Amino acid sequence: MFFCLLEMVLHFSGFQPSISYKKFVFPAWMEELDPLVLASYQSYVAEQGFVNEDVYAYRPDLRYGYLLKPHLHLTVSNYSSAIFFEKLPPWTIASDAKGNRISEQNPTVEEGEAHTLHVLGDSSSFGWGVDFEDSYPQQLAEKLKQPSQTSGITVKNYSTPGFTSYQGLLLLEDRMKIKNGDIVLVSFGSNDSYPSLKSDSVRFQAQNSLLGKISWSLNRLLVIKWMRTLIHSLPELRIPKTKNNRVSLEEYQENLGAIFKEILQRGGKPHFISICNRGTYRGVAEQTAKLAHIPFYDFPEIFNPYLSKVHDLFPEKFVTYFDAYGKLLEKETQLAYLFPDLCHPNTIGHALIANAIFERLEGGIFN
Repeated sequence: MFFCLLEMVLHFSGFQPSISYKKFVFPAWMEELDPLVLASYQSYVAEQGFVNEDVYAYRPDLRYGYLLKPHLHLTVSNYSSAIFFEKLPPWTIASDAKGNRISEQNPTVEEGEAHTLHVLGDSSSFGWGVDFEDSYPQQLAEKLKQPSQTSGITVKNYSTPGFTSYQGLLLLEDRMKIKNGDIVLVSFGSNDSYPSLKSDSVRFQAQNSLLGKISWSLNRLLVIKWMRTLIHSLPELRIPKTKNNRVSLEEYQENLGAIFKEILQRGGKPHFISICNRGTYRGVAEQTAKLAHIPFYDFPEIFNPYLSKVHDLFPEKFVTYFDAYGKLLEKETQLAYLFPDLCHPNTIGHALIANAIFERLEGGIFN
């Protein structure tokens, strides 16, 4: 009875379990990550000197590992390089009752829209580092809402930072309702190629076994989480060598093929958006898209022709980043459309992605 009462007290008090590493505190859901992935994040935090505020936007989930919290409203200030800690603009994450990211300005989705733009990807498609309205799916939707294109369009963005094509295939099977003629933007690769101790598929199978489900359920008790918070801390950083990736190259090709096939069978029109997807994984994505006769967009290569035009096309946004980076922007020109990790697009990068897709789609996207 005592522990039941304590569980209730912790629940209604809004207790948020955590784990510690040196002087840093991580949300407890991060223990769901592969140990090697978590160790790499520990290294990043130790180097940067802070824990990204956006990691507190997620909750553990048995099937996917973690998902965005429902009814969330979080303003993120520290999320990129420590050098530009106070110089980059903050951004907001808001979610609905189902944990889908929504607009803070217009949180209700219009019903009865004629068409849907589905987005299935990772952090870049989620819009990491930018407000919902500035993400490329939303900007693309605004362009497509012009009278010459379509009378109405709804955006359903299933993207989640850190997700791989394996989790994307699960989301497609579980949650996505694609109507005939709907557009589906797919973007995976960077996280698939990430080194790990076990692949996503192996971890999923272990976690969803009978023993794994029992262990996972017990670990959800706040009493246990509270006691672990008092006594448990992450060990000193040790990153063992591994030949494993979260998703092997072969599995990546199979997952993309299955995603494309399923979308086409439902009457959807898939497009592959390659963002921060380099090396052999990028090549496999392009080959798989080509075999399925699916449009392939390669960023940041598509950005390059716009380098000399960015300050004219987006004067206000350019000033924001010039104020943050100063003369470094003249030397590292990619900072005009990418964040300091030279991977995630900033607001200008998202606008350029939306423009490039719109130009490709212009002239009857839903015909």
